[in-house]
Amino acid sequence: MSEKFYVNTVGAVSANKLSEAVSLGKELAEESKAAGSARASIGTMMTGNHAGSVVFQQFFHSLDDFSSVMDAFATSSTYSKIMDTGLRVTMRNVAKFCDVPFSGPTNPQRKYVVLTRAKSHIPQPDIMDLMAQAAPLFEESGAQTFRFARLMTGNNAGDFLLGVGYPSMAEIEATYDAIGSSLIASSIYEALDVNVRTIIKVQSTAV
Repeated sequence: MSEKFYVNTVGAVSANKLSEAVSLGKELAEESKAAGSARASIGTMMTGNHAGSVVFQQFFHSLDDFSSVMDAFATSSTYSKIMDTGLRVTMRNVAKFCDVPFSGPTNPQRKYVVLTRAKSHIPQPDIMDLMAQAAPLFEESGAQTFRFARLMTGNNAGDFLLGVGYPSMAEIEATYDAIGSSLIASSIYEALDVNVRTIIKVQSTAV
């Protein structure tokens, strides 16, 4: 994929406004795509400290494209409406993708995304090499996409982020069963301190 940057925005919203926020988020994803993002999706956080929150994922070819989208949001009635639900942005981070090869399907089915954030004890080229060795395990277990990035902003700037897309929870279970007996996974865990892992349910994607 030619996308170079990933932007993850999390917003807390009351349970009785969640469906409205998700519905508006679907429209906002389309507006994001029209304004310059390569793709965008709206989802909900199923686990972690932000469980129950809305998550907006955007993918960009350049940071100029990100700036263009944010300029468009500043005058967007859809953006105003989603904020009027009482949604409160609790986190927004920008990450730059690392070039780790993955032979996924041509038309991936991303119904769930597992995001893992970690601090590395080894240099970036070395952890990228370990991730490249691990990628086939994820593919064989049913993962649809496998993207590795480094955070540029936020309290955890410099940490790495692994995002893996799956068609169902069954493939997530199969992947972590395989990880349990994988030597390369053991090497990765020795090199990283995992500080967050969360599951996102993707509600809609504009591509």
